[in-house]
Amino acid sequence: MQKDPFVILGVSDQVTQNELYEAYRAKRREWEPKRFAVGEEGAEACEKLDEIEQAYREADEILKSRYYVTESPDKLKEADALIKKGSYDEAQSVLDAMSERTAEWHFLQSIIFYAKKREAEAKEQLRTAVSMDPGNSKYTEALNHMEGKVNSDNTTGAGRSRVYAYRDDNERSYRDEDYYRQQQRGMSPCDCCAGLMCADCCCECMGGDLISCC
Repeated sequence: MQKDPFVILGVSDQVTQNELYEAYRAKRREWEPKRFAVGEEGAEACEKLDEIEQAYREADEILKSRYYVTESPDKLKEADALIKKGSYDEAQSVLDAMSERTAEWHFLQSIIFYAKKREAEAKEQLRTAVSMDPGNSKYTEALNHMEGKVNSDNTTGAGRSRVYAYRDDNERSYRDEDYYRQQQRGMSPCDCCAGLMCADCCCECMGGDLISCC
């Protein structure tokens, strides 16, 4: 007999999607450390985690089927616009007020967590977005970048420590700030001096003298 997904997650079938998600996270935290154990304990933990994942997906679909939320697309666009402006706290307030947790909701939540240097939580949110909408290339590409599975051509160059983790067809939601600063800083005084000294050496080799004092 198929188990009730709400029972597996330890919640009532009248919970909100946010409460369901929190229960799901709590169950995962309970079993994740045990999955590396040797023997039956590790095997049982892996089975439980699979069961928890399946239960969450089923329970989430049940909750979604009970009502239609017409405000979600507009609210998601509002949150996305705030994120692109860097207003992360305001965007978080918009997301918190929403009862429906779609794949896009989890994606936007992951950007906020990443911007606040909560990378483990950002990755978890991205994984949820991908599991809910595996065909969305925006979600999968962001997750691949974050997990270090994609070696982008953009990662080459001295001093560049990070790739763009989030992007869409129109603009970047997250910019590599270290790289951006390097591109904007221009020539330093040391660069200028080194260039002049090199030019002077070249002139002297050809019988000239660019800098008379040396």
